Amino acid sequence: MGNVNQKWRGLIFDVGDILYDATPWRRWLTNELSTNGIDISYSELVQCWEILLVHVYKGQQEYWSRFRELLSQFGLSDLKIVEIERLAKEKGMELSVNRIPMEGVTETLAKLHDRGVRLGALSDTESDCVAVRKNLAKLGIEQYFHAVVTSKDTGFVKPESDAYLAAIVSLGLEKNECAFVGHDYDELLGAKNIQLNSIAFNYEPNAVADVYIAQFSELLNYC
Repeated sequence: MGNVNQKWRGLIFDVGDILYDATPWRRWLTNELSTNGIDISYSELVQCWEILLVHVYKGQQEYWSRFRELLSQFGLSDLKIVEIERLAKEKGMELSVNRIPMEGVTETLAKLHDRGVRLGALSDTESDCVAVRKNLAKLGIEQYFHAVVTSKDTGFVKPESDAYLAAIVSLGLEKNECAFVGHDYDELLGAKNIQLNSIAFNYEPNAVADVYIAQFSELLNYC
């Protein structure tokens, strides 16, 4: 258990499902596969997809080639794979245009920033930090982040220890001065494994963390 009595000077945020809802595209894909006779749940799809994405996130494989590999696992024809890939790209563009921060995110980040809390984003993504900053700017929150660290740039993905350590270094703080804000069981466990304080938000039922918050604004109680 971390020290929840101290006021943390730095927060390291996972991006998807913490700063914004990242589920709509994958839910759309689950439904699209269902209409094509593939019996798979949302959680099963996410598990399969995340395994394939590790090498993409590290910059070792191309995103859409891995996507086609995912679809091929379900026995879809080449023509159907091409069709779903086209639809997936269109849906992704549509959702990115309409993406908004989760409730309380903008106001809370602004207040944390005004208090002098150093904020970092730690993203497993096929994009570099420049592209992630652009996406954060579209959300209207980029200006609050002292640092943005991505798997594409570092070659490490959560829950690998070096991913968290890179984010801590980027904030210019000591580990015990920081906390990781996440939702995923494995990623919160990764923080625990290196004795990094952890805060669970929008979290999976079995997630283990030092602090659990129901509202994003509750972060203000710890910084």
